[in-house]
Amino acid sequence: MHHADLRSGAVQDELGPLLCRKLRSIGWSVSQTTVVRNDIDSVAEEVERQKSSNDLIFIYGGVGPLHSDVTSAGVAKAFGVRLAPDEEFEEYLRHVIGKHFTGDRNEMALLPEGITELLHHENLSVPLIKCQNVVLLTATNPTELEKEWECLVDFTKSVLTLMEPYESKSLTTHLSDVEIAQSLSKLCMQYPDLNIVCYRKSRAGPLVISFEGKEEARIESAAEALRKKFQDGVFSET
Repeated sequence: MHHADLRSGAVQDELGPLLCRKLRSIGWSVSQTTVVRNDIDSVAEEVERQKSSNDLIFIYGGVGPLHSDVTSAGVAKAFGVRLAPDEEFEEYLRHVIGKHFTGDRNEMALLPEGITELLHHENLSVPLIKCQNVVLLTATNPTELEKEWECLVDFTKSVLTLMEPYESKSLTTHLSDVEIAQSLSKLCMQYPDLNIVCYRKSRAGPLVISFEGKEEARIESAAEALRKKFQDGVFSET
């Protein structure tokens, strides 16, 4: 994901957390989220780092005719191919943009040569772009991402494999970080298959302990193991 405005603090990222939740809902784990600069080399370097160690890479932002829209060029460089006009994609752009489809049409229709697959869906005016294991999303807000996600799920065989969804459970407590730290460290070692996360919504507020995993029985076991280390009533379920 790359966006100069995001790096400068001018805008907030609403799409990253939503995309992570969507992926978790179908059983996928997210290994990393990254913000990169709006230049070809930065995009290419990040894709090059991630493409061999991840099943899929999702990139949002940077697709279009603006000077900062360098996603396609960065992906092409990462795979060692050139950008070439895609007549089919250009026809879609012509239909959507209409009379405004003038000087920048060739730039917008240049896609990584030989590795690009257009993902057509009846609910999309322009197909999504997939370059090997890199998916380029054009959404700019949560509503658009919801729409693109629904279409991606329809491509389950070619893009996304639906897996067992993650289960989760949360406990809250007014114990201090110092009081609970050692017990949580031991619990993480006892249950390496679970993602155990702690956070506070405010410094003076309760501590939230979140358990996440694929097996509900393991989650319940971990939560019960933590309860047994302290007096009754110390934890509440949320």
